[in-house]
Amino acid sequence: MKKFIIFLVILAAIIAGIYYKAPSLENIVQTVVHKYGSQVTGTEVNLGGFKLALTKGEVEINNLTVANPKNYSQPNIMSVGRVAVKVNLKSILSDTIIIENVEIEKPEITYELLSITQNNVSQLLENIKKNTTSADSKTEETPAPAENKAEQTEVKNGKKVVVNKLTVSGGNINLAASLAGRAASTSVPLPTIEMKDIGKEKNKNGAGITDTLSTILHKIFSTASETIVSSKLVDAKNAAAESLNSVVDGIKEKSGLKELFGFGK
Repeated sequence: MKKFIIFLVILAAIIAGIYYKAPSLENIVQTVVHKYGSQVTGTEVNLGGFKLALTKGEVEINNLTVANPKNYSQPNIMSVGRVAVKVNLKSILSDTIIIENVEIEKPEITYELLSITQNNVSQLLENIKKNTTSADSKTEETPAPAENKAEQTEVKNGKKVVVNKLTVSGGNINLAASLAGRAASTSVPLPTIEMKDIGKEKNKNGAGITDTLSTILHKIFSTASETIVSSKLVDAKNAAAESLNSVVDGIKEKSGLKELFGFGK
């Protein structure tokens, strides 16, 4: 009888532990995606929801969005319907969280041009470069704000991350531009992206959370930028020439120089 009671106590402790860990893992997902994602990009990063298979260490993130930088008409620069993450559960309580696999499926990236020299992807890449060092520095120096004790325990000061494998597949880049008074809208596939051992570049024990997110996002958006450039969807030289002529013609019309000096005859 005594052994049976001990067995029940142990079983209850295990169940309680699983129950406690569930919201803790949820807080890790929410914090990494929203808080740290927004820090890195300088824009709002949100997720619509996620599913947990706790005993397997599997997380499915749904409707992930990265908002556009300011002054762009489209609401989001990227939206992803599904992200599947496989976490090594044993690593959660250690100093280094091991993410065994990440699959980003069918991301939709909007490449929006304000001018030949201004586009949202380049702006976001600049944001990532500028924000990563400062965000990681703050994370190293002070504990990240936490909404509750579970989050404070799990996403704590000094946590490192290693991603063994990441795959981005089935993506698409939508071009939105208005150059030389003409609107352009077309698309091109985003090449499949595969990355391994993310976080081990500088330290075998992993990199900071913001540094890891920076590496992943920089790779995705730099690939999108290179794809648009190599596809030659925008004829920059002709568009720039037409845009300049349009501006000059507008100045002539407004100032009356066309009639005064005989421009345009």
